[in-house]
Amino acid sequence: MRSRDLSVLSEGDHDLLVIGGGVYGLAIAADAASRGLRVALVEAADFGSGVSFNHQKTAHGGLRSLSTGHLGRARQSIRERRALARIAPRLLRPLPFIVGTYRSLVKSRLALRAGFKLDGWLARHRNDGIEPELHLPPARLVSRAATLKLFPGISRDGLTGGAMWYDYQIVEADRLTLAFAESADAHGADVANYAEATAALREAGRIAGMRVRDRLSGEECDVRAALTINAAGARAGEIMRGFGVNRPMRLLKAMNLVTRKPASDIALAAPDATGRMLTLVPWRGRALVGTSQSSTFREPGDTRVLRSEVETFVADANAAFPALQLTMDDVTLVHRGIVPAVDGRGGTPELLPAPQILDHTTDGAAGAMTVVGVKFTTARGVAARVVSRAARRIGKRVPPSRTDRQPMPGAGIADHEALAIETARAVHLELAPPTIRHLIGVYGERCVPIIKLMAEQSAWRAPLTAGLPNVGAEVVHAIRHEMAHTLADVVIRRTGLGSGSHPGSAVVQAAAGIAGDALGWTPSRAAQEIAEIDRFYEIDEE
Repeated sequence: MRSRDLSVLSEGDHDLLVIGGGVYGLAIAADAASRGLRVALVEAADFGSGVSFNHQKTAHGGLRSLSTGHLGRARQSIRERRALARIAPRLLRPLPFIVGTYRSLVKSRLALRAGFKLDGWLARHRNDGIEPELHLPPARLVSRAATLKLFPGISRDGLTGGAMWYDYQIVEADRLTLAFAESADAHGADVANYAEATAALREAGRIAGMRVRDRLSGEECDVRAALTINAAGARAGEIMRGFGVNRPMRLLKAMNLVTRKPASDIALAAPDATGRMLTLVPWRGRALVGTSQSSTFREPGDTRVLRSEVETFVADANAAFPALQLTMDDVTLVHRGIVPAVDGRGGTPELLPAPQILDHTTDGAAGAMTVVGVKFTTARGVAARVVSRAARRIGKRVPPSRTDRQPMPGAGIADHEALAIETARAVHLELAPPTIRHLIGVYGERCVPIIKLMAEQSAWRAPLTAGLPNVGAEVVHAIRHEMAHTLADVVIRRTGLGSGSHPGSAVVQAAAGIAGDALGWTPSRAAQEIAEIDRFYEIDEE
């Protein structure tokens, strides 16, 4: 990506200003820029550092929507699952799921067979235009014996067998989010992280953009646009109030547990003691359990993790997956995010069932829209609809969206191993096979600039610590080419070193040393950055 430069945001008027750099905002910016609109995007923190980081690393085809009779949502999820496989094939892999069938009306083999037949018809084009290695087999029923073998600890009471279906695992979820940012940048969008929208600009009774504060320098500027799109996630309600729109914004806290427990290659689905369906997903060889939802509505900044919450979640996970035998010591990271909600039965919050696209013209705030996203999987499709509606609103003719078929930067399939070897040879380096496998696994074609950086300094080509394939050049690359400004940006979201657990003090110290040199940190600033990494993994007492 181009270097972060907030001065370009204030140069002239944009067609669209997008507030929020989660996957929804980034997808909107990428789609709009690819269709010829002049786009600016500002994100108050780092790209993808909110709910987009905190999810279960899967792209779902909408079976849950199908089970509740929402065929339109299921169809949309199926389409967007396929779109992700087309535009980011390197970052996905097929993942089988299994759930038990029982002697009951809704969990019987007959009910599941009927559901799978409908899913098979809706998803009959699921593999069109997709690389063969990403083709998804049809859903099927399996025997009781096979289910007991594949799902250790499954409840045997009334068990008649199992039902198996396939979705995608997003192997490097943060790289996928970043690919949307890179795509927006490649198509000419002006994007900036750590740029906070603080106040609406008003002209002739319209919203004409936003006042933006650079959180790194403290400077402010006005970013003008024909249409301002609020995709600020948990902050969407706050931004709406800045538009002068007073709409209720219900929120709940969702959590997933990253554990050190080993997991097989099959994802498991089972209800906890309350009947809520949980899933156990294998990710990087460990079990990732989700999703827990708070029983009360929450505020946008309520992302603390309390021990009592985690203890309850651990108990729920053990009820659903007894063979897991999870303890608090097995939890390496609690993914958490504040997500949109609605009033459920008895006033208990439930996840907002479908995305919302709100045009604020009728609210007295012409020139502003709000997008409230729900699922990572469907962000691209929602973005395409938003851009089409936005273009009509500002009177611009744009071509149809093609973001459902154009491979995103760094996300395509190619002979990356040969590319890495040829690049290393060209700069007179001989890389160890584990280093090559690591670089192409995480970065794909983006391994090229990293290998070139390795040739610049010996310190950058050395592992951050002995036994790790991660090298110092990854830290430099994140800062120079991916707008990383903090140690958390580098360690947690760019390199993935800390995306599942604390990577260890030696790794953090090594990364801080390289980042500090690149960004001019004082010793006290480096110590603060390290402390922020440690705090990220803490579980708070009451």
